[in-house]
Amino acid sequence: MITPRAIIEMLSRTVEAIQLDDGVRVSTHVLYPSNGAVSVVVRGGEDEFIVSDEGGAIAEMIGSGLKAEVSDSTIRTRIKYYGLGVSAGSIVSPAIPIDAIPAAIMLVANASKEVADWALKNLRFRTPRNFREDLAALLGRYFHDNLKRDAPIIGASAKLHKFVHVVYLSGDRKLLIDPVVSEASSVNARLVANLDVKLAHNPLLDQLIIYDDSLSWQSSDLKLLEMGARTVAFSRAEPEIAKRAV
Repeated sequence: MITPRAIIEMLSRTVEAIQLDDGVRVSTHVLYPSNGAVSVVVRGGEDEFIVSDEGGAIAEMIGSGLKAEVSDSTIRTRIKYYGLGVSAGSIVSPAIPIDAIPAAIMLVANASKEVADWALKNLRFRTPRNFREDLAALLGRYFHDNLKRDAPIIGASAKLHKFVHVVYLSGDRKLLIDPVVSEASSVNARLVANLDVKLAHNPLLDQLIIYDDSLSWQSSDLKLLEMGARTVAFSRAEPEIAKRAV
């Protein structure tokens, strides 16, 4: 018979907390429309702390192909009942005492999810919104339970980078699969993460960037992505994925 304690222990294993130079990054149970976990960062001193989504809602929009910028005032309107603030695209809590951190984490995470949900329903996007879902479904057909989401991988700089899709293979090998859309922020962010991991020269890691070729791309952006990892169009990705599933 299952017990409450067993369920709590199982849930606790799905939450990750990673030490940063200036705080702690926490991956929550709250999910964005892409099914990626909402992460927040807790920063502060001995008595007061601030929780931020680090622009996670904006990153989710960009990753889905958002056509126009979203202002702080627009985000502020969407979360006005949460009692939170917005600074340079990030949703932030007011200064809180240490015992309020758990509640603030969930409040900021849910606000970030709500903004992303609203954007997908109401704003214009360049790319069909099923690109990430279709990629996730394709990977699921080949890797099943070996496919994990939003796993942190350490790079040559000792910085942790989160990858949307991480496949756990035999012999402690991992395959990192990164979806990218034709938007400067998306390209730059994934290039930095993949290049840093590549420069770590870990023989147990294989990397693959998959881009949405239903969009218009500049050849210079694709060449940049190739510096970080093998880069493949989504329409031609299945053979690359299949040979790695062997």
